[in-house]
Amino acid sequence: MSIVADTVLFDQLRNEVINRVMPGLRHKMLGKLQPITLLSHVLSRKVHAGSADAAYVQTQVDEIKLNAKILTNATQNLFTWIAQESPFQLPADELVSECLELLKMECYTNNLIITNHVSTRQMLPAQEARVLLCAGIILMIDKQGTEKKLQIRAESDSIQFSWNKACAGTDTSNTGLLSNWDWATNISEQCEIVHSDVDAQFNFKTALSEKEDAR
Repeated sequence: MSIVADTVLFDQLRNEVINRVMPGLRHKMLGKLQPITLLSHVLSRKVHAGSADAAYVQTQVDEIKLNAKILTNATQNLFTWIAQESPFQLPADELVSECLELLKMECYTNNLIITNHVSTRQMLPAQEARVLLCAGIILMIDKQGTEKKLQIRAESDSIQFSWNKACAGTDTSNTGLLSNWDWATNISEQCEIVHSDVDAQFNFKTALSEKEDAR
């Protein structure tokens, strides 16, 4: 797979995607912060009341440290969405699950039911996969219709979308790049997207595919 990518278009698409997933990222961060706030508040209150012995204090401190570590990891993950860092890979099932989690509320409010069949641990280029898979999901979210259904599957280094007739129309609430699939041609050197009226396939470039191309 040899693709000459339109990097300017990819950056535009990335910005649109980040704007849409930002509420989900914010909610995810707040969810990790709340236990630390609650534990700290309870510990402070008991210490000031003189009702906390050493064992209780140590238990609470250990819980706060554990949740702080979880928050640190979540913060680092947030930075990988926003910052243009060096390429890295993540398993396909984690990438798809993350995209669905961040867009879960939008799917619910826009009548899109997604069935995720992806269980493979195939490593995919994370930055490109996040942007492109979220872009495809957002495109389906913004389609005008009810009882929209999207199936997501994986095969080798490819992620496959297939949808029902309710997702196949041209009416959309999106006025940007994600109003249609025109952006998909030569969008990334790390992924070739093949699409039709009823499905789309994201063929990612992995370490294995690069070796095969070199032969």
